[in-house]
Amino acid sequence: MKFLKQNWLVISIFLLVSLLVLIRTFSHKNFRYDAVKWAAPSALGTNILTEDQIPALSGDKLLINLGNKAISNQQFRDITLDINPESLLEKTNLKLIRRNKGPVILYSEESSVSARIWMVLSEMGLKNIYILSNDATINNR
Repeated sequence: MKFLKQNWLVISIFLLVSLLVLIRTFSHKNFRYDAVKWAAPSALGTNILTEDQIPALSGDKLLINLGNKAISNQQFRDITLDINPESLLEKTNLKLIRRNKGPVILYSEESSVSARIWMVLSEMGLKNIYILSNDATINNR
């Protein structure tokens, strides 16, 4: 009994870890990596928008310009936020994205930059994130 009183914390942690290992071993749905689920919109192409589709989206739209080139289209200037891709994960920028009550649209001259940022944000659990297609360039209007 003295042994249990002295080592109750170590024993309880050991039992908890053992229980979690057993659950992980016999259950296929708990602790599962969901890369397929998070990447599904990318594989299906449902996360890609054209400039014409932006007005049809509901909620407060936030267009994040990840490039060096400023957006010249006046229609989107009031919803645009210029952020350097390297600083997107800073606390203040993430707070702005999380507080937005509508779709977040990522734009960069290089589609790979938008795709990488989209994947990071979606794996962080953010939903309603889109990539603006480079085929309909927003800067040439």
